[in-house]
Amino acid sequence: MVKRIVLAVPEPQYAAKLARYLKETRADWEVAAFTQELALQRHLREARDAAALLVHSSLLPQARGCAEEAGLLSKLIVLTERAGDGDGLPELAQFQPLSSLTAELAERIGPARGGGWTASAGTQIWTVFSASGGAGKTTAALNIVKQAGERGCRAFYLNLEPLNATDLLFGSGEPDSLSRLLYSLQSRPEQSDQEWERLRRRQQVLQADYLDAPELPSERLAMTAERLKSLLNLIAASGAYDLIVVDPDSGCEEWHRELLLASNRVVWLAPDDALALRKADKLVRYWQDRLPADSGQVAFVLNKTGGGNGCRWTLPGTEPAARLPYIPQWKTLDQPGRLLQAPAYSGAVDLLLDLFGLAMEPASAERRGGSHGRSRLVAQRTG
Repeated sequence: MVKRIVLAVPEPQYAAKLARYLKETRADWEVAAFTQELALQRHLREARDAAALLVHSSLLPQARGCAEEAGLLSKLIVLTERAGDGDGLPELAQFQPLSSLTAELAERIGPARGGGWTASAGTQIWTVFSASGGAGKTTAALNIVKQAGERGCRAFYLNLEPLNATDLLFGSGEPDSLSRLLYSLQSRPEQSDQEWERLRRRQQVLQADYLDAPELPSERLAMTAERLKSLLNLIAASGAYDLIVVDPDSGCEEWHRELLLASNRVVWLAPDDALALRKADKLVRYWQDRLPADSGQVAFVLNKTGGGNGCRWTLPGTEPAARLPYIPQWKTLDQPGRLLQAPAYSGAVDLLLDLFGLAMEPASAERRGGSHGRSRLVAQRTG
C-alpha cells in the first residue's frame, strides 16, 4: 500500500534533496514537497489522506492550524534544527544522515515490532543469541548468512562481540571500522553515509557484506541501545540488504534485550549441556514478558546435539524448534573456512531457514542493481 508523505521545508534546495531521497529509497511512499505556506495550506485542504506531515519548525505555527483543520494533527512531525523546537509535538532531527532520517520517519509512521525500535521496512533483522559463551553463535550466524545468500538473499553480517575473531576467516582489513562508523554517527552524522560506503566489505565465499573485526573491545563494550539503533538504521536504510544477521555476545544488558525486541527473528542457541540450559532458563525467566511478544519470533534451538536423548529440555516449547548437530572435526579445526562446509550442519540450518518461512521471489527491477545478485529472500511469519 502506497503511503503519502507531505513535506514542508522553507529551504528549496534541502526540500528537493530530501523529497528526491525519500522517493528513490522508498518505493511505497508518495512524496509531496512544499516550501511556501499558502501552497501547503491549499494542498491540505484538498487532500487529507497523508500518512505523515513532516514540517520544518519555522513553518509550524501556520501548519499546525492547517493540520488540525484537515484532521492531520496526529500525523504531524516537526523537523527540528535543535531538540525542543517541536512545541511538544513529535520531533525528527534535521541534521542527520538522510538514511537515518528516513529510517526514523518509517518507524514513526509504521507499527513497531514488540514495542521496541525497528529498522527500515523491507530489511529483516535476525539475531543469533545465547545466554552463555561457547554456544556456537558465530558458527550458526555465518552459516545462516551463507545459506540465505545461496537462496538469493542480500545479507549483511554484523558481529558485535567484544572479542571478534572473524579476522581469521576474512582477514584483518581495517580494524577500527566499527569505531570509525560509530564515531561518525555520533559526531558527523551528515558524513556517516559516505563513511559506511567506504568501510563495508564484501566476502565472496559468504556471499555477504560485513565490517572488519576490531582489534580492541572498547567500542563494543561501550555499546548502548541508542548507538545500536543508529547503526542498524544506517545499514538498513542503505537499501542494499534484505537481511541483517546480528551476532552479539552472550550478555543480558538492556541493549541485548532491545536488540531481541527489534529483531524479526531470534535464533536463541542453547548447547546440549545441563549448565548452559540452566543459564538460558534463568535468563528467559529474568526477562519474562520483556521478550518479543510473538511466540513465533523466537526459536529456541538446541546446538551441538549428539545421537542420544541429550539433556532434559527446560526452555519454552515442548521441544527445541530445531537441532544443530555436533561436528567432531571442528574440535581441532585448522582452517576456519571449513565451518561453512559441513553437510550435516548445513542441512540443519536449511531446515531452520524453512522453519522461518524464507522463500525465493524475483527481485523487483529497481533492486536488481544490488550487490547480491538478482533475487532476494522474503521472510514470512509461520504459525
